[in-house]
Amino acid sequence: MTLNTFIHQINDFDAFPAGSKIDYLVYYHTIVRGNEGITPKNIEMYFDELKTVKYSNIPQYLKNNTKKTKSKTPKFILQKGTYHLERSKKSEIDIFLNVPREVVLTNNYFPLELFNNTRGYLTTISQQAAGCYDQGLYDACSVMTRKLLEILIIEVFERHGISVKVKNSSGNFYYLSDLIEAFKTETSWNVGRNAKASLSSLKKMGDLSAHNRRYIARKSDIDNLKDDLRIVLEELIHIVDYPNWK
Repeated sequence: MTLNTFIHQINDFDAFPAGSKIDYLVYYHTIVRGNEGITPKNIEMYFDELKTVKYSNIPQYLKNNTKKTKSKTPKFILQKGTYHLERSKKSEIDIFLNVPREVVLTNNYFPLELFNNTRGYLTTISQQAAGCYDQGLYDACSVMTRKLLEILIIEVFERHGISVKVKNSSGNFYYLSDLIEAFKTETSWNVGRNAKASLSSLKKMGDLSAHNRRYIARKSDIDNLKDDLRIVLEELIHIVDYPNWK
């Protein structure tokens, strides 16, 4: 991203005091461009590029705002001769720029490593489902889980070369309810009793979140089916055997 493109994202940047402009130039250099720290000379060059009046003493501004006092948190930290935004200052600018908050995924919903060596799109969908759970977006979690199960069941049939068994006369795949029944009764693989029993409950959870306007999924609804989901996912992924499916 060019400097001018970045600056255009900041409302009334030209009206900022020169000191406040420095804060955003440090953000641009270290966060947007990913450089390891900034020097007063870098900031001076950015002022020149923008054709705007420079702060009178850039080194002193950086130094003054690196000091911690009782009344304020420093804006910058000095490491190995270069300046970096202090964490809270970076977060403040992130909010001002409407930067999406980074979501750190966990295994609280199901083990994400289940989807290692599967397909990129499955990894993405599984991460979305897990992220929704972590963020308390339980209806979204239910719907993404339903989508995940639908794809996996279809790919079980594709993997075994019998996808025609789950397509209608127009060549479209069945709806999930019919996919589940076909999966449970197919003799090309063995399905555990627990997995068979869990599929309908997992589908119902997704259906309620997707189609029932008065239903609001709660954490307890999801948690009641977490163990069942883990069993079903592992069984489906095992049957497909992704590492050996080219």
